[in-house]
Amino acid sequence: MKKSFKKSIAVLLAVLMVVCAFPLTAFAAEKPNVNLQFGVLSVSKTDKRTYSTNRGASNNASTISGLMSAKLDYNKSAGTITDTADSYTYAVGDYFTATVLLENVSQLAATQVAINYSSNIIPAGICNGDRNLYGAGDETGTVSTTYTAGEPILAQSGDAIHNTNSTVEEFSYIDMDTNTIYASFAAQDGSDYVSTASTSFGANTFSNTAVIATFAFKITAEGPISFSLANTTDVDDAYYLGTIENGGNVSEYITYAPTENAGSTGLNFMGGNEYVATTKYTVTFKNAEGSVISSAEYDEGAAVTVPELPATTKDDTNHYTYSWDVEPSLTAVANATYQVVKTGAAHTWDAGVVTKEPTATVEGEKTYTCTFDGCGATKTEAIPATGETHTHRYTWVYNGDAVYNTKTDYTDGTITGTCECGDTKTETVDGTALLRCNSYSLILDNSLTINFKITKANVANFSNLVVKADTQFDAQKVYNAPVKEDSTTYQYPVGMPPQYVKDDINVVVYSAIEKDGQTVEVWGPTYTRSVLLYATTILNNAAYASDSATEKNKAFRTMLVDILNYGSAAQVKANYCVDELANAGLTETQKSWASADIQTWNTVKNYHAVVIENPTARFNAGGLKLDDAVVPRMTFSLKDGQADINDIVMEVKVGSDTFSYNIADNPDNFVYISTGTTSTYGKENKYYFYFTNILANQMYDTIEFTIKKNGVAISDTATYSVESFVQQAYSLGSTAQVDKDLYMAMMKYGKAAVTYGRL
Repeated sequence: MKKSFKKSIAVLLAVLMVVCAFPLTAFAAEKPNVNLQFGVLSVSKTDKRTYSTNRGASNNASTISGLMSAKLDYNKSAGTITDTADSYTYAVGDYFTATVLLENVSQLAATQVAINYSSNIIPAGICNGDRNLYGAGDETGTVSTTYTAGEPILAQSGDAIHNTNSTVEEFSYIDMDTNTIYASFAAQDGSDYVSTASTSFGANTFSNTAVIATFAFKITAEGPISFSLANTTDVDDAYYLGTIENGGNVSEYITYAPTENAGSTGLNFMGGNEYVATTKYTVTFKNAEGSVISSAEYDEGAAVTVPELPATTKDDTNHYTYSWDVEPSLTAVANATYQVVKTGAAHTWDAGVVTKEPTATVEGEKTYTCTFDGCGATKTEAIPATGETHTHRYTWVYNGDAVYNTKTDYTDGTITGTCECGDTKTETVDGTALLRCNSYSLILDNSLTINFKITKANVANFSNLVVKADTQFDAQKVYNAPVKEDSTTYQYPVGMPPQYVKDDINVVVYSAIEKDGQTVEVWGPTYTRSVLLYATTILNNAAYASDSATEKNKAFRTMLVDILNYGSAAQVKANYCVDELANAGLTETQKSWASADIQTWNTVKNYHAVVIENPTARFNAGGLKLDDAVVPRMTFSLKDGQADINDIVMEVKVGSDTFSYNIADNPDNFVYISTGTTSTYGKENKYYFYFTNILANQMYDTIEFTIKKNGVAISDTATYSVESFVQQAYSLGSTAQVDKDLYMAMMKYGKAAVTYGRL
């Protein structure tokens, strides 16, 4: 026997109904009683299908001792099963037996008793008279090869004690699906019944007691262990225990009646707790009008399903709440009827909210809400029209609806005013359809530039103009004033990197008007143009495209084709929209107008073209920046402590023009690089200088750079040119072809600009 997990497990014995009725001879003072006697199951074999059992002696190594004098003691008041030999209380994993005894009977023909067992034990088998335990299986799933649950044990324990023959086909069995053991008995010795007045078995003598069957159990989980007589509704067969002829079948007798019926014999279980049929009660719920919401029959003590009360309801004058006339019992204790009580109360209104403002001619509306929680009722009252005393105060917003199609087909935009009373009106803003750029031209300086123009006469109604240009290559560019103007136009140049010559530039002109003391922003229609559009328009114009065109116009068309080729080369270099190149739309004839490739390059690079004594500044290198413009870049150094960047002027000469730059007025033209020391020049501060005023037709011109302080040169004069950079790049074997293609296209454009400028 195991001695571990010594946690007490109570045996709770709930009384249901007996599935047993019988003709018997009973003592007048005592009712027949179904009793359980608990015994020790000693397990010493690993094969749990063939335990050797001994119902009356103790000399077997594996013993079922349910009927021995040293049986387990069941303390009914304490609710425990204990081994009387060593006071060991049974725990999880232990085995025990339960023998079913029918007491207070002296003669018995046939009987079957059905007993339910709790889920924390599992049957290990049924004992028969040959001292074998036939297994029903435990948690390992092991079952006897000669017995499975629900099959008969013909030589069952009750038969073995009281009979020697097995002719009636009566049996005991286990139904593991319903947690039920069936202890069965029938007379089999040739008579109609057996005497149970005195029976000796092993160390025990039983008086007026029938030993029906012995079952073995294993404890599989902690918690109370319980046994109870099965309800007849849970049992398939209930036997009437009458006299039967020898060899008859007990299953022929299925006329059992519950004990409360007349003529039935009452029965105790475990010495008390006489069966009492379950009391049932009808509980009904009705609504306020008296119709039934629900009605159901419940076992005594069962939980009652209480319907939900209606939510708060309302009508125009009242709200209504609902309750039960009597608080329902949550368990069935008696027949009961509960009815909903509907209680009404007048609405209580809040101060109200204006949901529609009145106007001079139209009534307003005020909405009131009931303050009772859950009601939600509302009512409205009219607010009288204000009459003519109301003065509209409009907030004005421009609708952005100006349209321009042609010089004679356009529509001015409108503004809409909204009063706080809800009234609105819309007015036209004169001149907004003409508030736009209306012409443009191409400027050929160091970048490709479109010069957008506004005719002054068209915008005479507006005192302030703001121009915003949206491009693919830059965030919105804003002009708060024109860059330049003449007698008839305001002008706004927008330069671009060459790879964007095919892309649209969208220009919108904004202004502001005063209306009822408010400043209202207005704007005109969008004006969209591109270098590609400009070039395409000119190239398709007969004045430029025909063979009879003037030399100047022919030169101009060559320059435009070179510009589109230059833009396409820049697209390839930048890997930008290479499937939509700027020159893709050129015809074969137009392609033939391009400048021929340049075969040789010249250089004028000389950092000491004019030499002075004791210079404190010097030029180190020349280069070129190609992004939004063609910009020569010179690297120069200033002797530390002798020349300061804030004191110098960079003087630049190209053609007949001279330009002067200082860092205060031209901070973007100077960039600090580093400070270093050499053995030749000592400590120097190094800078970049960007010359941004070169024109397209000056790419071949010599540019002179001199650093001055107080009007006196402090550096040698350096000479450089855009062509010098290209010559240097072409002479380097490392220059990629894509770069060479870009330089060639750029210089061909510059050459065309020179030719055009001379005509």
